[in-house]
Amino acid sequence: MEWLVFLHVVAAVVGLGPAYAFPLILKKEKSLFEVKRMVDLVARLEVLPKIFGGLTLLSGLLLVWLGNYGTYFTLWIGGALVLFILAEVVIIAFLTPAAKKLSAALSELREQGASETDDHSQGLLTKVRKYHIIACVIVVVIIAFMVVKPI
Repeated sequence: MEWLVFLHVVAAVVGLGPAYAFPLILKKEKSLFEVKRMVDLVARLEVLPKIFGGLTLLSGLLLVWLGNYGTYFTLWIGGALVLFILAEVVIIAFLTPAAKKLSAALSELREQGASETDDHSQGLLTKVRKYHIIACVIVVVIIAFMVVKPI
């Protein structure tokens, strides 16, 4: 069972750790080249939360099923699952579409020969950054549930 706890913690650190850098990477910047570079970097790093976040979920579900942690209806386990679903909704329903719109807007600006971003792309960048922050805050609450284990 210890190996499964180890796997769960390592998957969480490797999968979720880089996501905390996304709001820092996506800083306010006017240069089209810099904004495109930041967006591309985040897009490449997003593979880690996608893969290891899923592994964290699966190993956590397995831990509850095999261990003495309580049921899925225990506050800290059920709450963490509800929050995980909420984070996924933020990512899938809001963050991903906004990021796609941002990438399209940046590509359009590049095709037009622009060297700086416009107000529209800056607004999208702000939205994407905000959604990343919201997802990170939700995950911090999940981590708090895992550590404190409220009944």
